[in-house]
Amino acid sequence: MSLYFLKMKTMIAYYFLLFGHALLCTVSIMAKDLPVGHFTRRRDVSSQSLLENTCNNKRLDLVFIIDSSRSVRPYDFEKVKEFILTILQFLDVSPDATRVGLIQYGSTVKHEFSLKTFRRKQEIERAVRRMMHLATGTMTGLAIQYAVNIAFSESEGARPLNQNVPRIIMIVTDGRPQDPVGEIAAKARNSGILIFAIGVGRVDMNTLKSIGSEPHEEHIFLVANFSQIETLTSVFQTKLCDGGIWRSQGLLLPPFLRECLHNICCFKN
Repeated sequence: MSLYFLKMKTMIAYYFLLFGHALLCTVSIMAKDLPVGHFTRRRDVSSQSLLENTCNNKRLDLVFIIDSSRSVRPYDFEKVKEFILTILQFLDVSPDATRVGLIQYGSTVKHEFSLKTFRRKQEIERAVRRMMHLATGTMTGLAIQYAVNIAFSESEGARPLNQNVPRIIMIVTDGRPQDPVGEIAAKARNSGILIFAIGVGRVDMNTLKSIGSEPHEEHIFLVANFSQIETLTSVFQTKLCDGGIWRSQGLLLPPFLRECLHNICCFKN
């Protein structure tokens, strides 16, 4: 009798193993095909059509952190503003979809607007155009610290963590920071914030690596000058609209499927 039960237990275990493998494969396929917004990948079209409504209904809390130090010339500062305006073109800005905040920094931090300040894209565009160059130092760590403590607080418009809305920093810098950044950037990442680090010109790559999320090849970018920064537009369109950040943060699957997978993977006798 004990041999019989042993065989039955082995068969049941084998059945659950096959069932679990099949379910994981099925969910993996669903994860690739699951629509997370109206998006059509088109590589052979003009840049104008590339920017047409590709982030519809995408829920993001996005904060730009802009280096406004004296090493950034006024002309270059305008190029950064143009880059932000281009990114805004394909974001679905609204309280229920993508919320956008912006910090610029030099020797101090200036919170231009928070995640809750504007409800419409046109309002954000006007605020970006009105930004004034600070032309002071390069306190990058201070700016990231401000983002963690203030910009991504619920009082400033960030949605609660239990809503699984991706929190994203997009930081643009052209020089070496004058304060420590590694520890505070790690704190930001560990809190669930995804950081894209964009370096311009002769930026120290180790500094960028200490700021950006991993894998670095997907979150760190380097361009030769500010005129080239807009070449990154299509890259960020794909990352923000094509579900890449959702997969990297484990947020692509609906809650009931994530719970189901967790229960299967963590099943104990």
